[in-house]
Formats: sequence, structure tokens, C-alpha cells
Amino acid sequence: MHIDLIRTFIQVAKSRHFRKASDQLFITQSAVSARIKQLEQNLGVELFVRNKHDVSLTTAGVRFLGHAEKLMASWNKACHAVMLPESMEASLMIGATDTIWSVFLTDWIVDIQNKHADLAVWAELHTSKSLMPSLIDGMLDVAVMFDAPALPGLYIQALPDITFVMVSSQPNLCVDAALQHDFISIDWGEAFAAAFSQNFGAPIVTTRHTSVGGVALDMLLKAGGSAYLPKQMVHEGIQSGKLFMVDDAPQMKRPIFAACLQNAAQDELMHELLDSMLRFHQ
Repeated sequence: MHIDLIRTFIQVAKSRHFRKASDQLFITQSAVSARIKQLEQNLGVELFVRNKHDVSLTTAGVRFLGHAEKLMASWNKACHAVMLPESMEASLMIGATDTIWSVFLTDWIVDIQNKHADLAVWAELHTSKSLMPSLIDGMLDVAVMFDAPALPGLYIQALPDITFVMVSSQPNLCVDAALQHDFISIDWGEAFAAAFSQNFGAPIVTTRHTSVGGVALDMLLKAGGSAYLPKQMVHEGIQSGKLFMVDDAPQMKRPIFAACLQNAAQDELMHELLDSMLRFHQ
């Protein structure tokens, strides 16, 4: 069975729309329809109920979805396996957002490769929204993120919190002044937004917004302002005198989590790697 048919089925099932699936797969809507029709003919069942505005899975489609995701994951793992150099015994595909890479994950990768010379590593940069689909589809072995997903079939390893501090390009600012001094609003997820609201009440009016920690840090260094950033990210700027702590601003913590598929967590190497990640980040 052609793997493109499986990939297309999964995308339509997730988006519940042929046109949206075509946009996400970078193919025409007619190609999506043709692939689904061919897959249904191969299986001898209808997988979707077609409605005017969207589609929904039939009972057969629901039953097939889990198998399709496992097939996709196996295919992706096979593709990576055949690409391994002969000297490599295992591989690890790990994804995270830019902030988590910057805070500790890059150093962890260096550490584990020093201990496992026969481990090939693919380090992938992801958005928070693309991590889970990539993990479930088998494009990643491990996803490291701020918010733990409540999904069946996943093993979740809680990691130590990341501490966020308010910093400014100007020294000796109080928190009220910093919030009014070109404050950069960063999307650190729902938990952080709730903590921010609890500490400061109404959202801060600002003209600068981003969801990327590295972008906010560059803004601070090049254009000035204030922002909440992970303590590890601003350490060098503070040491060099380019950034300054806003001392009366409350520190805020965010938990992070490593996720893998439940069956992968039973693998001895995977268990060792997740355990080392926990100890490394403490």
C-alpha cells in the first residue's frame, strides 16, 4: 500500500477537510480526493462521511486511524534506519522549540553523544503546534515542550521547571516602569499567561509581540526594552552589562516535559536517555 495514501488519510482525518489537507500536504484538492478514493477501494470500505462543509470518519475510518498512524511511524523510522552510517547502532530524533534548545537541550545532546558515540542524533526545531503531530507520525522519537499533552498512548517525563525573569536594557528600572518601557510580549503558553495575569492583572498594552524567545532576546539587545525570558537565556547579557534584572519583578516558573510514544518508553536506551535528560536539567 503506497505510503502517500496513508499520509493523506491521516491528514484528512486530522483536518476534517480535503482542502485544508491539500494545503498542508502541498498538493491539489483533487489529488487528495483521488488518494482517499484509491485507499478506500484498496480497503473495500468507506473511510469518510462527506458533508458539505467538512468530512468525518466512519466507524471503519476510526478503526483504521490508529493502524495508519503506526504504519506511518514505522515507515519514518525505517527511512531513518537505512540512512544510518555503518558505525551507528541507534538513532534519536528529538524536537523542541527554540527556547528549550537554547536553555538546556543543545548541551544535553552534546553530553549524550559524548557518552554514546554510536548514537546518531537528528535535532529538529519545531513550533509548539507541530511537535505532537510529528511525534505521533513517527517523525520524532522525543518531543520536549512546555505544556504536557493529554493524549492516550504517550509517555510523559516531567522535567525541572524553567525560571523566567524580567530583564531590561536599562538599569535600575522598577517593574512598573519596565512594563511601560517598550515591553515585549512573548507567548510562553497558557500556564505562563495565567501566572502573568495573576501577578499583573490586565494584559500589558504593547506593540511588540513574538512567540520566539530568541527573537525577543535579539530585540532587547538591538532595540532595547523589557521582557520575561528564561534565566539561562539572559545570563550572558547580564554578565556583559547589556541586560539588567528588574529586581522587584516576580520570578515565574514553567514546567517542561519530554514525551515519547508509550511503547518506545519501554526501550532500554530510551529509558536511559529520558532519565539522563532529567538529571542533566536539574
